[in-house]
Order: sequence, then C-alpha cells, then structure tokens
Amino acid sequence: MLFPHRAAQLCGLFALLSALSAAPTQASLDYQQAVQIALELDPESAAQRLEAEALQAGAVADSQWADPMVKFGVANLPTDSFAFDEQPMTQKVVGISQQLPRGDSARLSGERGLLQAEASFANAADRELQLALAVSDSFLQLSAQLERRRLLQENRLWLEQLVEYDRNRLATGEVQSQRMLQTQLALARLDDRLQSIGGDIDRARGELTRWIGEAAWQPVNTRLPDWPDTEAWLQARQLPVPPESIAGHPALEAAGAMVEAQSRNVALAHEAYKPQWKLELSYGQRQPTPMSDGADFASALVSVDLPLFRHNRQDQRLAAARARESAGILQRQNLLQRLHGGLNSAAASAESLQSRRHLYRNQLLPTAEATADALLQGYAANTADLDAVISARMEAIEAQIAALQLDYDYFRALARIRYYLAGAVPADSK
Repeated sequence: MLFPHRAAQLCGLFALLSALSAAPTQASLDYQQAVQIALELDPESAAQRLEAEALQAGAVADSQWADPMVKFGVANLPTDSFAFDEQPMTQKVVGISQQLPRGDSARLSGERGLLQAEASFANAADRELQLALAVSDSFLQLSAQLERRRLLQENRLWLEQLVEYDRNRLATGEVQSQRMLQTQLALARLDDRLQSIGGDIDRARGELTRWIGEAAWQPVNTRLPDWPDTEAWLQARQLPVPPESIAGHPALEAAGAMVEAQSRNVALAHEAYKPQWKLELSYGQRQPTPMSDGADFASALVSVDLPLFRHNRQDQRLAAARARESAGILQRQNLLQRLHGGLNSAAASAESLQSRRHLYRNQLLPTAEATADALLQGYAANTADLDAVISARMEAIEAQIAALQLDYDYFRALARIRYYLAGAVPADSK
C-alpha cells in the first residue's frame, strides 16, 4: 500500500506525463510568410525578369529595318576658287539611302530575341521555385529543431518532478542517495542536450537569414504545411513516375526556348548566304555658269554585296550555329533526366518516410509510452529499478523525437516533389 504523500506525488507525475503534448507556441512567422518574404527580397529573380523585359524590347528593335541614311554635301567644288558657279559639274547634293535586311534576317532576329526573353522569364520562375524549395527545407529544419527542444523541455519537467519525488522519498528513508544522484545525472544530461539543440536552432536561423533576413529570428509557427494536392499525387502514383510528370517545369521550358532560339541562329546563318541590298536616291543642285545652263541632277543607285567567299565566313558561322543548337538539345535532355531522377528520388523518399511515420504512430510510440508508464508504476510500488524507469522514459523521448523528425523529413520530401511538379500540380494556398 502506498503512503498518502507518495500517492499524491505519483499522481503528480502521471498528471505531468498526460500533459506532455503542450499546445503549439504562438508565432508570427509561418511557412508561407517565410517564402513570401524570400521572394520579395530575392534580387536574382527580379534581375532575371528585368533581363527578360530587356530582351523583349531588344527583340522588337532587332526585327526592324536599319534606319535610313540621309546625306548632305557638295560635289565637284573647284579648289582654286571654291566658287559654286564657276564649274558646270559643281553640285549641292542631298540624298537618302536605305539598307535592306539580308533575306529574312530581321524577322528571325526578332523571333530569337523573343525566345531568349521567354527563356529568361522561365528561368526567373524556376529561380522562384528553387527559392521556395530552399526556404521550405531550411524552415522545416528550423521547425523540427524547435519542436525537438519543446519535447525535451516538457520531458525535463518530468525529470524535475522525479527528482523532487526522490528527494521526498530520500527524506523519509525510502530510497538511497545514489538513486537521487541517478535522476540528477539524467537531468544534467538532458540539460546538455537542450544546450546543444539551442546551438542547432541558432545555426538554422542563421541559414534562414540568407533568404529572409532578420525575420528568421522571429518566433516561428512550427505547424506542418498543408499540401493535400501533393500528398494526393503521391498516393495516386507508383514508382517510377513517368518523365511526362515534369513536362511543364519552368527549367525545361527555359531550355526548350533556348533550343528554339539556337534554331533561329541556324536560320540566320543560312540567311547570310543571301545578298544584301542597298537603295540610294540623291539630288544635285547646280548653279548656271557661262558654259552651262545649270540643270539639276538626280541619281538612283542600287548596291548589293556578294557573299562569294563562304568557306571561312558563312560556312563557319553556320557550323557554329548548328553545334550550339545540338549542344542545347543535349543539355535539355540532360536536364530532363536530372529532373526526372530527382522527382523519383523525392517520391521514393516520401513513400518510405510515410511508411515509417505510420509505424511510429501505430506501434513504436504507443509501446514506448506504455512501457515507460508501466515501469514508473512499478518504481512507485518498489517493483522496478530506477535505471529501468529512466531508460524507458529516455527511449520514449527518443521515439517522440524520431517520430517528430520523420514528420518534418516527410514534408521536406514533399517540398522537393512540389519543386519538380511545378508545372503539373497547382500550388496550395496554405
């Protein structure tokens, strides 16, 4: 039979154990806010969009004809007198000339610029996806560390209660001082672990500062993201997922646009084999002289360049353009393989983590908690050793921490899936 004060202390221990799942801390920074801040502060995506706008404007300019040339001057002016009315060939000349594009090169240059702009816009979109992935990974790691510290702090309260319980029993002679030292040692070890996690949290905040600045040091809402579309996609698929799953990815769109731009370069290289024309009109005004009535002259000229020597010029430029186009095709194929492999890796990781989460929730955690509770009851009844009680409680703590880490690792894998499926799965609002 338990003494009344021991029964009251034991009830306090069980009450504390039942309250270990405390409410989440109030926080001003959640996952979506962190991503939004990162997007607003990121200079690279803004620079890429400005570059795309510059390429669009340049494409309009490149598709136009060259500006006409206007000339003014004097022709056949005698150098002995510099008189306009002395020689019948002296003229005041005004003219205009227009150089025409070589073949269809103006249109092709404009299309190339628009395709380059399209690639730059797609690269900016991919940069935003990469940024969201990096912030997600860093934010989830920070949240996991904060939740791990919370669990340890809650279990530290249990150890403090156990120390107080043993102190009271020591005063009544029910336990020896070495048992008291055992609980104090376990408490000191837990304090050391809390100190270590505090350093890990500061490092995680420091890494997050790279993207969101001082906001990384605000209180954090550690709630897991709400991504039902991504989870539904994962549950409906079997490995390996087909390459078509990443067909709409911005990185692939950027690579495809660059391949198309290189094809315009090939077409422009073909246009270089065509002649280039230039038209010129001029009017020469003359003054009457004793030898001439001073009739004015009008001139019309057509000039054309002839690309006759092609081996070291046009042929080499065409070969270079074709080589760049082929390189772009191969680079796009390599990117497709890399993204496809990354998606399969992330999906396999998420599936494995989900299975382990289920195992922990349904078997390991309940068993660990039941074992710790049973040994605590045995210790209160002097039928269990203190070492076994502390060991069981520590194993329960480790199981809680492992289950917690699995949750956050699972959502980190989902974040990678969301990056690879950017063109196929709509973004969730939460």
